[in-house]
Amino acid sequence: MTTVRWLMAQRRLELALRGGAAGLGRQLDCAVSSELVNAGEWLSGGEVLLTTGMRLADDPDLRRDYLRHLDEVGVAAVGFGVGFGFDAVPPEMSEVADDLGLPLFEVPLPVPFSAITRTVLDQIAAQRSARLVSATKAQPRMTRAAASGGSAALVRELADAVSHDVVLLDTGLAVVATAPRTIATADLNRIRDLVMRDPASAGAVRVTGTATITVARIGSGGRTYGHLGVVGPIALDDVERMLLGHAISLLAIEHAAPRQVSRDVADVHDDVLALAMDPAGSSTVGPGLRRILGRAADPSGRVRAVAFAFTDADAATHGRRRLVDELEHRWRPVFVHRDGPDVIAVLRGDDRTDLAAGLLTMLNATAPVSGGIGSVTLARDVGESVRQARLACRSAAVGQMVDLHGSRSLLAIDPVRRALNDAFDQRLRPVLDHDADHGTALRESLLAYLEANGNWGVAAAAQGVHRHTLRHRIERIEDMLEVDLSDARTRAELLLMMLGAGA
Repeated sequence: MTTVRWLMAQRRLELALRGGAAGLGRQLDCAVSSELVNAGEWLSGGEVLLTTGMRLADDPDLRRDYLRHLDEVGVAAVGFGVGFGFDAVPPEMSEVADDLGLPLFEVPLPVPFSAITRTVLDQIAAQRSARLVSATKAQPRMTRAAASGGSAALVRELADAVSHDVVLLDTGLAVVATAPRTIATADLNRIRDLVMRDPASAGAVRVTGTATITVARIGSGGRTYGHLGVVGPIALDDVERMLLGHAISLLAIEHAAPRQVSRDVADVHDDVLALAMDPAGSSTVGPGLRRILGRAADPSGRVRAVAFAFTDADAATHGRRRLVDELEHRWRPVFVHRDGPDVIAVLRGDDRTDLAAGLLTMLNATAPVSGGIGSVTLARDVGESVRQARLACRSAAVGQMVDLHGSRSLLAIDPVRRALNDAFDQRLRPVLDHDADHGTALRESLLAYLEANGNWGVAAAAQGVHRHTLRHRIERIEDMLEVDLSDARTRAELLLMMLGAGA
């Protein structure tokens, strides 16, 4: 931006500062000349006002008021031409200019006002040209960022291009991405207020005491996909608004991708997640697949898994579809995999447990489901977070989201888990061997019975068998283990062992 200091540095104009040095940093956007004593009524701020003072009153107080009024409307500086009405700038005007911090400079008689006006206009035109050139370079960078890194990368590139803080909100007004810094809570609430006041607005601006907030809708036709908020010390100029519009177009294109393309991407991500969480296959995940998995990570490259346990595979299939749609709606890369009655999803490492709880509430509205969330890991170690999420899910009641890592559960303590794992291998060995030798699923039947706290009907429904069939299996297990499963303490011990072993 052009400042008064820059104008004073143009030696060929021979301008001499006579007061208001504290305001040399003021920005100016044009130069005008006027001899009106009430010129401020015709100005909007940011101008360099050029005058000879020919109509100014002889009263020093009125001349002081003249400058005060110009300062009130935001004039950037006042140029006083000498050699006509005054041989020099009146001293009382210099004094009040110092008090106001309003630059007041003397224009010598040989220098026409038009030379100053042309100099300012040429500088502004040059700066605008440079800004346009910069914008033409920023637009391809933004496009590449959107293509390679998605919405979060685009937000970072836009923030760099406009030198403001930028935040992307989904349709629920939750933060999807922010750059280069986290938006202050007060400003974030103001952005949400602007959206709620006019959700369909293509752009809204609010000026606070410390910042100017711009909000723009992301959508296609009548559909809204989210909103972009921009926070900075000054309003966006026309070039920056052009870059904001480019970002909105890219985000709308990304979110309005053909449904089949979205499904294909989700299927690819499903396969990558399945490989990463499979202990036998995770070693085959090469750099390319690891890069794909990294799309789910936060800026630090971290992820966390969340597991949902449904009553059967059909419910899990339906739940997976709903989860895919919900994550797309929340601007999240979709990494969702169904494994029998369980559905595994990958969230960002900086996602809080309440996001997972919200997903559980959404799924539980149509089918009974429990949930568990794993610890934060690097994307390449997502398998460990999946293991923890499934372990937490096993200890959750229907409608409950359990975070063992963030709780004081015994199962979150490594030595306890190791002890339970050793006990599981010893106590459950007859059942494990029988399943391995005969292709049965006694272990799964036992776990269902224990998780149902001995309720035959609930356990049989979870297994998809008749309660008499389940009763027969439990009796066989009692004989193998030489235990009485009607005893609550015995059931509790065995359930802890199976949960601790991640069964």
